[in-house]
Amino acid sequence: MRKLARIFDVAKEAGVSPGTVSKVLNGTQRMAADTEARVWKAVSKLGYQANWHARILSTGRSEALGVVILDILNPHFTALVKGAGQVASNQGYTVLLADAEEDPGRELNLIQSLRARTDGLILAGSRLSDQQIASLHSPEQPIVTVGRRIPGVPSVTVDEYTASLQLTGHLVTQGCKRIVYLAGPPFWVNQERERGYQDALALAGLPSQVFKLTSPDLLGGEQASALLWTVQPFPDGVICYNDLVAIGLMASLKTLGVKVPQDVAVAAFGNHPLAAHLSPSLTHMEIPSRKLGELATGLLVELLKKPQEASHVQQYAVLRPRGSTQRPEVA
Repeated sequence: MRKLARIFDVAKEAGVSPGTVSKVLNGTQRMAADTEARVWKAVSKLGYQANWHARILSTGRSEALGVVILDILNPHFTALVKGAGQVASNQGYTVLLADAEEDPGRELNLIQSLRARTDGLILAGSRLSDQQIASLHSPEQPIVTVGRRIPGVPSVTVDEYTASLQLTGHLVTQGCKRIVYLAGPPFWVNQERERGYQDALALAGLPSQVFKLTSPDLLGGEQASALLWTVQPFPDGVICYNDLVAIGLMASLKTLGVKVPQDVAVAAFGNHPLAAHLSPSLTHMEIPSRKLGELATGLLVELLKKPQEASHVQQYAVLRPRGSTQRPEVA
C-alpha cells in the first residue's frame, strides 16, 4: 500500500516551508502565484489528502494540536491562542481549540475528545489535578501545560512569585500599609502569587489579608468590593488575581463613592488591552500571554519530533505602573 503523503512531504517537494503549504491549502494567506502553483503541483503529484481521519489511520499522526483554555472571554487566553496558532501554522499544524469555561468536568471531556483527533495538547490554566494531568501525558501523545508546574510534565510558566513580590513592593513604595490580596482558584499560579504577596509584606513588616474570589472575572471583582468593608480600617491597597477582577472591582468601588487611587490603590496581573485606557489606568504586572502560547506550541512540536525529558520554560512579567496606584501623597 502506498504511504499517504504528509504536509512535510508536500513542503519538501514544493521547496517551501510546511507553514506555507498550510496557508495555501487553508486559504488563510495569499502567496506569490509561482509559490502557490508549486504547492498545488506537489499536492497533485504526491496525492496529498488534507484528511485527518486518513492521516491518523495511515501514519498515527493527525498534524493537529489541541489547545484547551479556561475562558475564551479572558484576553489572556485569546492572546495565548493567537500565539499558539501562529507557531502551529508555521510548523504545518492545525489548531483545534476548546473552551473549558472554568469547569473541570467539561475540561476533562474536551481533553478526551481532542486526544482522538490531535497529536498533542496544550492545557492553559488547567483546573484538573496534577495527578490527572500527569496520567494523561505520554511520549506518544504529549501534553504541555501553561501556568502549571507538574513533575514529569513539560510546561511554560511565568515567574509568578517574583512578579507578585514586585507588584506588592510597588504598592508598599506608594505608601500602602493595609494591602489586601483577592485570590484566584487554588492552583499553581495563585499559590505563587499569594506566596510572593505574603513574603513582600513580611519583608516590609506589614499585615496581610487574603480573600477568595467567587470567580476570577468581572463579576467576581464587583462582588469582592463587599469584602473590603469587612476590613477595618478600610484597605488602602488591593492586589487582584487578574485584570478582569480589577476592572470589576474598580467599577463597583466607583458606584460606592470609593476613589481609586486616592482612597485605595488597585493593581493586578494580566495584559488586558483596555488596562491603559481605563480611568484611572490600571497598574499591572504584564503577563506575556501571546509569548506563552508561542513557546508552548514550539515545545509541543519539539516533543512530537523527538520525545525527550520534560522541560520547563520560564518567562517574566513586566511592571506597568499607571494611575490606579499613583497615590497623591507619593506623587
